[in-house]
Formats: sequence, C-alpha cells, structure tokens
Amino acid sequence: MPSPVVILTGASRGLGLAIARSLLSVHGARVATLQRTLTPELEALTSEFGPDRILNVTGSVAKPEDNAKVVDAAVSKWGQLDSVVLNAGTLDPLGKLADVPLDSLVPALETNLLSALYLLQPALPHLRKAASSAAPARVIFVSSGAAVGGYQAWGMYSLAKAGLNSFARTFASEEREANVAFLSVRPGVIDTQMQAHIRAVGPGAMAPTDMTKFNSLHADGKLLRPEQPGSVIAGAAIGAGLELSGEFINWEDERLAAWRWKQ
Repeated sequence: MPSPVVILTGASRGLGLAIARSLLSVHGARVATLQRTLTPELEALTSEFGPDRILNVTGSVAKPEDNAKVVDAAVSKWGQLDSVVLNAGTLDPLGKLADVPLDSLVPALETNLLSALYLLQPALPHLRKAASSAAPARVIFVSSGAAVGGYQAWGMYSLAKAGLNSFARTFASEEREANVAFLSVRPGVIDTQMQAHIRAVGPGAMAPTDMTKFNSLHADGKLLRPEQPGSVIAGAAIGAGLELSGEFINWEDERLAAWRWKQ
C-alpha cells in the first residue's frame, strides 16, 4: 500500500515544522508544504528526507492560486491526496477591536480563515477519491483555545479560529457520506515565534493579567515543545477515525493518546 500523501501549510518553523518531521519520520508520509518562506530548517528537513518524500511550494495561503498550486503539485507528483493539515496562521493584527485598522481585516481573515476554503475546494475531489469506508481521508484544522476565549487584543485571531471550528463542524456534516473526516485541534501554548511575538508586542495591547500568564509560562519553562502537539496532529492526519469528525478537541485528549510524542 503506498504511503499517504499529506498537504501541510505553514511548515517553515515551529509547530508546522514539527508536524512535518513527524509525518515524515514516524508515519512514512509524503508531504507537500505551502509557506511563504523556505527556511533553513525546512531546507534541512528536505535534504534529510529527499525530494521523493517532501515537496515544498513557496506561496501565500491567502492566495487561492497558491493553494491550488500545492494541490496540483502534490497530485501531479504522487497521484493521490490523503490528508490536509491547515496550520498556517498569524496573530496579527494584534489590538483592541475598536482600534484595529479596517484595511487589515480582510488580509487577516484570508490568512487565518478563508485560506482553509482556498485549499479545501481544490483538494476535496482528491480527498474524496482517496477515502474509503476502512480509511477515511482526513482534514486537520489547527485551532486554538482563543476560539472559545476572549483575550483582549486577540479579536481577529479568535474570530478566525472559531471560524475554523465552524468549518470543521459543517464540513463534517457535508462530507460524511464521502468518508472525509474533519477535526479541529487545540494545540496548547507552544514555545514558538508566536509566543516571542506576544512577549515583545503584547504589553502595548493585551491585558496585564494575560501578559502575566504568558510571561510566567515562558519564565517557568512550561511552554510546550512543538513536537508534543505536533506529533499528535500528525498522527491524527494519518489515523483519526470518522467518529471524531466535526469535533474541537484538545491535543491532550485521551482519544489522541496513541500519537503522543515519544522522546
């Protein structure tokens, strides 16, 4: 049986890079990535696994044509598409909703929310083709606790993540007969550039109590390593069942325990 083919967005660093490594090293997948920058870390991963296992497309998830390009590239190279992991996103624009520049709203929504549709519309025909009653095709949305919270200055980010959860529920209903599973995963608070950005920029916009929380997690060494939720998300992309479709689920949920990172 051929190894699964997965499209992953935002693989250049942090959580996305950890998901890519787990897909390649643990699950033997073939991975097509879409991101704005081909970082040294992603280049090193590509050199390690080789062009037969990983295909990198440089582009913006906010552009429908770039999303179509990675789908076409993956299917042209490997002849199938089994899973999609929608990881790319940005915390910006960071600021109170009363002050957020109006010209930043559409770009933020395109990057964090509409990009999911930009990729899934061209991907779905291939996912349906790959699905079977024994093994569904899978779509994993990387969500956030912000989807159900209300951090000051995170309004646009929270809106987008809540929208991804809604997409997961709706797609689960619409595609159940096609045996395509949609799962929205809450990955926890991870030691990535996003957290560094919060520590640098947050004090001018976020509530002091929220800043204390994130600063304390960093100072106390309690931020998650990207590999911890990354391994679970990768495993879900390869093995999650249709019974989970439509759920918003914490990465630590016992139903995902089989894919936890093993150091």
